[in-house]
Amino acid sequence: KAFMQFSQVLNLKLPIVDPSLYIHRYASRLEFGEKLDSIVTTALRIITRLKKDWIFTGRRPDGICAVALLIAARAHKIFLQTCTVA
Repeated sequence: KAFMQFSQVLNLKLPIVDPSLYIHRYASRLEFGEKLDSIVTTALRIITRLKKDWIFTGRRPDGICAVALLIAARAHKIFLQTCTVA
């Protein structure tokens, strides 16, 4: 949050980071086991849909990854708490 405010004060135009670049890293830390590939694929589909609907605009990439992984895990019958993903 502070970085975003600092870049706005300095009028820096920084490129938007694609949240799908971080999905594999975050998913491997959550230890999904044998369902890892299917959960990552579902999370990438969710991120693609969020991009099409402009929902991810203005949000931090780590938050988008966390939400996509949480929804994807629940779709595959793995119930995580939000504090585990965050």
